[in-house]
Amino acid sequence: MSQASLKQRITRRKVDLLFENVLISQGFSMTNASFLTLLLYSERPRPMLLWWLLAMLASVVRLCVVAVFRRRRDALDDRIWLRVKGAAALLSGAIWGYGATIMLSSGNEWMIIVAAITISGMAAGAVPLLSAQIEIYALYSSALLAPTLFTIILLPPSQYTWAMAAMAGFFWLTLISSARRFSSALINEIEREAELADARDHALEASRAKSAFLANMSHEIRTPMNGLLGIAEVMRSGVLDPGQSELLDILDKSGRSMMEVLNQILDFTELEAGRHQISQVRCAPAAILRTVVQMFAAAAHLKGLELRCEIAAGLPDAIWSAPKEIANILTVLIGNAVKFTLAGTIDTALWCDRIEGRLTLYVSVTDTGPGIPAAAQSTIFEAFTQVDDSTSRVHGGVGLGLAIARRTAQVMGGNISLESRIGHGSRFLLAVPVGG
Repeated sequence: MSQASLKQRITRRKVDLLFENVLISQGFSMTNASFLTLLLYSERPRPMLLWWLLAMLASVVRLCVVAVFRRRRDALDDRIWLRVKGAAALLSGAIWGYGATIMLSSGNEWMIIVAAITISGMAAGAVPLLSAQIEIYALYSSALLAPTLFTIILLPPSQYTWAMAAMAGFFWLTLISSARRFSSALINEIEREAELADARDHALEASRAKSAFLANMSHEIRTPMNGLLGIAEVMRSGVLDPGQSELLDILDKSGRSMMEVLNQILDFTELEAGRHQISQVRCAPAAILRTVVQMFAAAAHLKGLELRCEIAAGLPDAIWSAPKEIANILTVLIGNAVKFTLAGTIDTALWCDRIEGRLTLYVSVTDTGPGIPAAAQSTIFEAFTQVDDSTSRVHGGVGLGLAIARRTAQVMGGNISLESRIGHGSRFLLAVPVGG
């Protein structure tokens, strides 16, 4: 991020901070002014009433400025807003400084103490509210405390008044120092926020570039791959000797395996970019599950696995959902179960339940495979992630199946959960809301 851009971001953040909490601060200011006026009105009625009217006017002006700011934030340059805020703070400080001179010059010690405490509180309370721009706080505190200090000095000399003057001067310097440190810390925090925002923007841009690259690469490779598979299909129709036929089989299997990877990458980039559209149609959930189970029946039989399918009694014959997406998710879950289970059974179960008045479809896929370590269960649904590095070498794949399955389920408003123990197999549970 350039220095100019960083400076603009810091200035904008300062302006936003200066116009925050104004409603609370002005409510506090109006309450204090009313309390002091009621308390001291009997001794100096006209000056106190005039001061109260001016204090109310200053608060109303500042509230009106905030209202305009919220409606037309971007209509003025940030530097102009800083000047407007500075002028409003100077007006308010000057009016309160004028009030301090009225109260302190009365000669009533009790009034002097009350006034000093109130003015001190007003000056200290403005530190977090105005220190985003130290110059604005300096204007406000000077307009507020300079008349106060001057009036104390002009009081009849005594040990009491000189002590108050010294304390007021020291308190003023302390507030300016605190405001400066507060402003410095705030600017450092804003700079860190800007750096983090810049890093986030770069990361998002890199992610978009990665998704675009993967999508373009997949499209570019898939086009010639379709051509190669087409040529292999044409050659298969001719007269071939056993060696040539075997080579064509290898070519066909390799090409289709690559096409599967490319299609997964395309699906993943589409989901990641939020461009995947879900079409709700009337469909039969039992038929979807049976079709996917039949797809893997032969592969399970060749491995000596028992692939079972259980349909719950009372399952609706038809629901409103996305059959293509459900079938794709089940293809991943059942396909993985067949791929990674060496012996035993794979149980699939389908049922529906109504939760909070909404119908939810559940599909459970349970295997007797090796299980998934607890440490890997939190990352197995992430893209390009597998249980260990050897998995991809033994079973193939790029680690996108489960990531695509879960993101598809989430796009549908559902989710996929996992229960697994080493040596005791795994259970994946798909849950998606559907229409009855």
